[in-house]
Amino acid sequence: MKNKILIEIEKYLSTPVFFDYLKSIDSDAVLNSRDEAEFDNKWMGEFNSLKGECFNNDDIKSIDYLREEAFKISFRVINNAELSSSISDDIEIIAKSLILGKSDSWAVTCLWSTYINSEYQY
Repeated sequence: MKNKILIEIEKYLSTPVFFDYLKSIDSDAVLNSRDEAEFDNKWMGEFNSLKGECFNNDDIKSIDYLREEAFKISFRVINNAELSSSISDDIEIIAKSLILGKSDSWAVTCLWSTYINSEYQY
């Protein structure tokens, strides 16, 4: 049975206009801001905190699917492989954090909220 949290993320991603706000951002500026120490340290902190965690195979397959979909959909909108790859990586740490119940983590409270609220600021 598919994880309810991952189903919810998939619903967001499959909404036809979910990534449309990316059309109005400056992809280069966003990528540059992601390289800044403040963002990079937070992102890597989340990534590293998830390294030792265990996830079942079905969840991993679903997360891989979500990553692929996020890449494809965002790439169609912005035509920028580097930023789409970053978005795909974001979806992974968001999904894993949510599965683990880390709803107060930076990945959820900051990163995921930027996507949900169409305010990509990094």
